[in-house]
Amino acid sequence: MERTCACCGMRFLPHPAVIKVLYQRYCSDPECQRARKRQWQKEKRAKDSDYREAQTKAQRQWCSRNPDYWRRYRQRNPAYAERNRQEQRERNRRRRLIAKMDALKAENAIIPGCYRLVPVCNGLIAKMDELIVEIGVISKGFSAGAQIGP
Repeated sequence: MERTCACCGMRFLPHPAVIKVLYQRYCSDPECQRARKRQWQKEKRAKDSDYREAQTKAQRQWCSRNPDYWRRYRQRNPAYAERNRQEQRERNRRRRLIAKMDALKAENAIIPGCYRLVPVCNGLIAKMDELIVEIGVISKGFSAGAQIGP
């Protein structure tokens, strides 16, 4: 029985050695097999905390053994570095557009309530940290030197 590859969309015959032939979703093309492995790893990291921790530890160890890898890679592959710069600029632009879509209008400048504040690094990339704050309206006659609270 033919199947359709989940990666390339081509029809293929499942390998007879695969025990659960009905579950074979990828053809034998090397690119499709890489996609299958990436998908398996993604699901495994999401579900298995031990696997995720082991992968993180292995990645840190590799990075400590190869501290200049990415700098050298960018030097050897200037097209990659330029493409990455362009893509980062586009990601930054999209983030700014999203923030602008939520901009306050003059008629509803500030509404009292609880808000989440997210620090921004260099005005471009939001960090993972956040603060929960409460914003209240202060009457127009309030002076900056007046004491707030009891």
